[in-house]
Amino acid sequence: MGALLVLFHLRPDGSVDDPGTGVPILTALSTAAGFGVGSYDVRAKTRRRELRQRNRELEDTQAELEETVHRLAETNTRLEESNTRLEHYRQYTDEVLDAIHDVFYVIAADGSLKRWNESLSDVTGYADAALSSMTFAGLVADDDRETVTNGIMEGVETGRTQFEAELCTSDGTRVPYEFAASTLEVRDEEPVLAGIGRDISERKARERALEESEQRYRTLAENFPNGAVVLLDDDLRHTLVEGQGFEKLDFDADDLRGERVRDVYPPEIREQMEPNYRAALDGESNSFELPLQGRTFEFRVLPLTTDDEVFGILAMSQDITERKQRERALEQRARQQRVVADLGQFALETDDLDELMREATRNVADVLDNEYCKVLDLDEEEEELLLRQGVGWRDGLVGEASVSAVEAESQAAVTLANDGPIVVEDIETDPRLSGPELLTSHDVHSGISTVIGPFDEPWGILGTHDTERRTFTDEDVTFVQSVANVLAEAIERQQYREELEELVVDLEKSNERLAESNERLEQFAYAASHDLQEPLRMVSTYLQLIERRYADELDEDGVEFLEFAVDGAERMRSMIDGLLQYSRVETQGDEFEPVDLEGVLADARDDLRMAIEESDAEITAASLPRVEGDEGQLRQVFENLLSNAIRYSGAESPRIHVAAERNGTDWIVSVTDEGIGIDPADQERIFEIFEGLPAADGYAGTGIGLAVCERIVERHDGEIWVDSQPGDETTFSFTLPPVDADGDD
Repeated sequence: MGALLVLFHLRPDGSVDDPGTGVPILTALSTAAGFGVGSYDVRAKTRRRELRQRNRELEDTQAELEETVHRLAETNTRLEESNTRLEHYRQYTDEVLDAIHDVFYVIAADGSLKRWNESLSDVTGYADAALSSMTFAGLVADDDRETVTNGIMEGVETGRTQFEAELCTSDGTRVPYEFAASTLEVRDEEPVLAGIGRDISERKARERALEESEQRYRTLAENFPNGAVVLLDDDLRHTLVEGQGFEKLDFDADDLRGERVRDVYPPEIREQMEPNYRAALDGESNSFELPLQGRTFEFRVLPLTTDDEVFGILAMSQDITERKQRERALEQRARQQRVVADLGQFALETDDLDELMREATRNVADVLDNEYCKVLDLDEEEEELLLRQGVGWRDGLVGEASVSAVEAESQAAVTLANDGPIVVEDIETDPRLSGPELLTSHDVHSGISTVIGPFDEPWGILGTHDTERRTFTDEDVTFVQSVANVLAEAIERQQYREELEELVVDLEKSNERLAESNERLEQFAYAASHDLQEPLRMVSTYLQLIERRYADELDEDGVEFLEFAVDGAERMRSMIDGLLQYSRVETQGDEFEPVDLEGVLADARDDLRMAIEESDAEITAASLPRVEGDEGQLRQVFENLLSNAIRYSGAESPRIHVAAERNGTDWIVSVTDEGIGIDPADQERIFEIFEGLPAADGYAGTGIGLAVCERIVERHDGEIWVDSQPGDETTFSFTLPPVDADGDD
């Protein structure tokens, strides 16, 4: 069935206008009114269903619109919150930028200031209103504006820029600054440069001071012998590098000038340089040694200061390679001398020659860094040398192996035939040698060997060897010879010791015989004195009887003869008593004990009181010590010496002084008189028995008193002597031990 298309008006509530009021389709499409398209021949029911469906769709669209509006409201709320946070962040950023001591700035490509912090206002003295109308180039000195303009262009073109310029403040002050900026791109806006400006006044001052130091030190640096002089700034950049030391290195001064330490030296050099350099930047002078390209340099590092501020460092280096070589040689020599001294001491402490030889060979090989060392013991009858001790040799050879002492071209035989050490640098090329097998079997190439003992009567050989070809110094040769001398002296001492032990045995036997002889002598002296006493008493008795009965009948000669006989008998009695006393010094003395010499002297003066009074003697004494000894015998010594001083006083009354002084561990006691003196020719024999002092004024002593004194002093492990001249004072001195071993008394 055909149909007629019409355009009808569709109301929002779903009703339609009367179809008779429809308009053509094209006319309806060109208007904004709502229209529907229908057909008059469609059933009404169908039409109502379609209208209801359409109405539901419109309701859904309405709900979607309401949801969209709700979401837009939420989005707007979040946007407002974001704006608030953004504003807070902007305020925080402003505060941070204002807190920065450095100048912060944002400039456009034309140089106009877009943003800045308070530091820029503080430094320049311009208020924000003034800065907002200024260009960045307008803030710097006239002669720096081109630098600033070029720097801005560089930043715009490359994204980064850095330059130095002087900011001009509102009062005309110029302040040096270093500026660094980077391009900052903002959406929908032209790129800008954001950067920092830092005050470099102090750095510029340091640079000026460093330049002045360069001028001051340049002459020194250019003529610095055997080393180099460098100046470095606070970034450890070389600003001055000069010196003759570069002539010995593979690089020159030009390689260092303007470069930082960390950029030119390998890590192993930097690790030693930088800590010392930085310590100098902290104000600490220091020195260090540095190996560099096979040589050794000594560095002295000093801080450079102005107004107590360090602006750089001065480093002076000298090539000490030769000095270090000499030091190593001296250290080696000192080590060698210590070994010789230690071996010498060990030789004095030990009786074991083999142990000494083992220690010697070990030390020689160690000090000279050789693999082998040996001591060969010469057997002249067998014409061979036994490997007595050594180090490095194969097991079982020491004590068993031997080499010929006469085989031609053997190093041992050549050593014995020479009057000095033999030095071999390469045994294969040395025309003097061809072995022996002990060396060649151990692949020995070099070494030193020398005789132990006199070259004309050698005891053996000390030798040290190495498998490498070696050059030995004169000090090395001297060292080996010195060790050989230590061994020779030890061997000689052992021989002397063995001879001495034999002599000691003989001496002990002699002492035993002497003791027996002394005992017999003492028995004889005692018996002789005892047997002589009886007839002497008889002679004295009869002489006295003749004097009493017949004195009146004798003429002058007879009286004189009788007096001579009585005096002779009395002198004979004194000699017999003295002889008996002399023989009993060793056997009849008391044990030693602490003795007060002042008390002993007082007792002796009491015993001599009559002689003192008769001669009008004056005896004085200084403070006397306590000693260890036999009180009775020491009293006898004082009596004998005082008695002699009184007897030999001459025409004047005796003047005697007793004193004591400390001499090391002993006391020296002296008895001085002002008598007739003693001829030096007689001073040695007066202590011999029956010699004594010469006669004085017709009186002669027994000749035993001083001999007794000497024997008593010797029993006390002391000595006695006399100092005198004829007609001058005489001093007898003797030594005595103190009370204790420490010598406190």
